[in-house]
Amino acid sequence: MRTQDILRQLKLLPSYLRLSLLRTAEDKIQLWGAFATSIISIVLYVFFWNVITYQIPVLTGVGWVVWGRAELTFLIGVTEIAWGFGSFAYMGLWEVHWYITEIGLEEFRIRPVSSIYQIFAQNFWAGGLLQVAIGGAMLFLSTITFGLVIIPINLVLGIFALLIGQAALYILWGCLCCLAFWIGRNQGLLEVSDAVEMNFARMPIDIMPLGVQYFLTFILPVIFISTIPTMIMLGQLPLGLILVYFVIAGVLVLVWSVVFRSLWAKGVKRYQPVGG
Repeated sequence: MRTQDILRQLKLLPSYLRLSLLRTAEDKIQLWGAFATSIISIVLYVFFWNVITYQIPVLTGVGWVVWGRAELTFLIGVTEIAWGFGSFAYMGLWEVHWYITEIGLEEFRIRPVSSIYQIFAQNFWAGGLLQVAIGGAMLFLSTITFGLVIIPINLVLGIFALLIGQAALYILWGCLCCLAFWIGRNQGLLEVSDAVEMNFARMPIDIMPLGVQYFLTFILPVIFISTIPTMIMLGQLPLGLILVYFVIAGVLVLVWSVVFRSLWAKGVKRYQPVGG
């Protein structure tokens, strides 16, 4: 992509963000629905982990990592931040298959801006920032309630890990969406992967069997949006291992980005207009 094209897309970004804010403000039902869903799910998971830790006070993860009520409550907040950021920034990648099979790409292809960028930016949802705020409040409350000590550098590294993890996960979903060029609607495949993410994100993945850990690290990298950021923020990982996880997540982002770009380029060449 040429520098001129990149600059053109960056200039359009504020307009897309402004439109996202307007859409979110107009659709108050969706916004309040997301708020209620977040609060209810947080309450349920807090209750769930309270029941578990009442029976088993400490869950042991990889070597030095322990999960008690405080760490598990903190994990819930981190996951909410991850989901909120994903809803805000990456929903366009999740919606790609709808544009391919139902909505159509024609209106995007006639504009002098990348089609995938338009889909990506057009689907920013500002309501996701409310989820981020709820997750942040959850972190603050768990820190105050349990007396957790969060070092600023650990917080920054944890957020960085979360952002890389979100990129890897959603670019993977973008790859799955691109399969619609060949197999048509593939909502079922996406829903299965989403269900796995929804069920495992609020759990400490490092306490699970190795096969599950490998799958949720190298195939569907859920571990990078919740477990790893939480451990980093709480200071439970040494710097060397943090760097290893950063490298793994970075490689996943690179690999899935290359795959996505290849699938998109090949798919667009064989694309037939919807209804055509």
